[in-house]
Amino acid sequence: MIVAPLKSNIQLSIVILILFCFGAWATTFAFSTDVISTINYKEHVLYSYFFDNHFSPVLNQIVILITILLGAFFANFLAIEQEITSKTNYLPAFIYILLAFSASSKGLVEPILIANLFIPPSLYFLINSYRQDFALPEFFKSGLFMGLASFFCIHYIVIFPVSFIALFILRPFNWREFVVLLLGLLTPLYIYACVCYLTTNEAFTVLGMMQEATSSLQKPILSEYYMGLVFIVIFAFLFSLVHYLGKGFGSKVKTKKTKYILLWMSLFCLLMVFFEQMSDMILLPCIVPLSIIIGDYLSEIKQLKIANTLLVLIIGGFVIIYLHSLGII
Repeated sequence: MIVAPLKSNIQLSIVILILFCFGAWATTFAFSTDVISTINYKEHVLYSYFFDNHFSPVLNQIVILITILLGAFFANFLAIEQEITSKTNYLPAFIYILLAFSASSKGLVEPILIANLFIPPSLYFLINSYRQDFALPEFFKSGLFMGLASFFCIHYIVIFPVSFIALFILRPFNWREFVVLLLGLLTPLYIYACVCYLTTNEAFTVLGMMQEATSSLQKPILSEYYMGLVFIVIFAFLFSLVHYLGKGFGSKVKTKKTKYILLWMSLFCLLMVFFEQMSDMILLPCIVPLSIIIGDYLSEIKQLKIANTLLVLIIGGFVIIYLHSLGII
């Protein structure tokens, strides 16, 4: 049905992804064009500067479409270029689009979706350092993109340790590499503090925002409409772990190390769930590792009936929450 072309036919995969993305976007555009202006995102510094009530409802929807398409492309590019999955597998992009549109029907660009544009490049540069003799520029670029992600969604500071864990996984210990990575992570904060000092004399305001945003943990809110999609995605993720544990994490050392990094990232992204207050955003923090891991798992299932059944169940859960978000059910 869907799995076969998405994992083996590049041309047909692109057509399916574009049609699915534009179909979901067109439905969102038709049923929801009012921006929820009561939501305050001032703690997401750069997001607040660029996106808070700056766009019309129509332009917001266009930005949502471009953001999701770019996020899906970056996630799938990372999976293919870093040998996480086969070069013809576009299932990660499909899963990414599906999960992204499950929380993008309010006519508002979500901060996590913008921040997610910086996570795949950060991981790409970090993994790209594998077996390089001199990779200090890669570490700085990786840290810089991760630091920028936290300025579009401040909760991403909780996954900063993933960069250092990945460095331990990929390479022998070298203090210079850790220092350069740390400098990359801190560079956006340093530039922002300097700008604040020159303009408002409040150079360290962002530190208070970080402390406030990450100090108030709360129980995740889960709507009954969203429950089906969450459970199916969790089961698919657990099935992929069982598959990896049973058959190995890949035939290449780089593939194994990269999948270990994604699992660590999934664990830290799970912490971000406890900072969100909206039920339809509960999966968004984990969207990058989930889409890559589940997409790779579905492509490796030899029995297409099983893979298609799992994907149809995921799509079914998405349809329920999507229709509910649009106010249709």
